[in-house]
Amino acid sequence: MKISLYLVVVAFVAAVYAETPQQKLRQYSDACLSVSGVSQESLRKVRNREHVDDPKLWEHAVCIVQKGEFIDSNGDFLVDNIKTKFKQDYDHPEKVDDLVAKCAVKKDTLQNTCFEFVKCIHRNRSKVGDLGE
Repeated sequence: MKISLYLVVVAFVAAVYAETPQQKLRQYSDACLSVSGVSQESLRKVRNREHVDDPKLWEHAVCIVQKGEFIDSNGDFLVDNIKTKFKQDYDHPEKVDDLVAKCAVKKDTLQNTCFEFVKCIHRNRSKVGDLGE
């Protein structure tokens, strides 16, 4: 399940930005490479759904989630930011509050918090519909 962390983060961050989500995600990921120090090899393995046990990959995910302004450096969710971005981009904005309440739960570490958040959003995103065009 940890293998898909990067893919889930990629899909999650891409899903919440109006300026082509892929462009925004690429900007964040590129900026986070120098912060996290994750190797291109680890990123390649994750993209190929291979098992990766690399703490730098977790740091990369944290960086991306922070750059998306979903969570601060203390691991506290920026709930208003999340709701605003999701409500702008999903088909059923009236369901966003419930999704955020379910998924924005602080865990024991910042890394675990980010991982569980993006996993929950990914697992439950069908409840808020597809991204609006």
